[in-house]
Amino acid sequence: MSECLVFIERARRAEKAFKILWKNGLYEDALSRGYYAIIHLCFAILIKNDLAIPKTHAGLIAKLWQCRKDLKLDEKTIKSISRIQSLRESSDYGVVPTITEDDLKVVEEVIRNLKEVLGC
Repeated sequence: MSECLVFIERARRAEKAFKILWKNGLYEDALSRGYYAIIHLCFAILIKNDLAIPKTHAGLIAKLWQCRKDLKLDEKTIKSISRIQSLRESSDYGVVPTITEDDLKVVEEVIRNLKEVLGC
């Protein structure tokens, strides 16, 4: 299996967990799994376009922004990924739960957009 397909499969499993956790009201955990589905889809997009995977998540967002036109990613999607990254950090390390249903809807939309870019 190619490296691109490995990341797509990992994204599929993370998305499945995202949906199960969301359905069961576990918003912080759902956001985390949704975020990793997004990360794996982004890695697949970079690999598909013969680009290296950055070493950090902040580096990933910077690379997506820098290459957005070639990768066919819109600004809103990349800004949403950046916001989701921040939400994931607060939900994983913060004391007070802060994730809302609307936040999870944004995660779902970003996953859908990235899958469209990949054609899957």
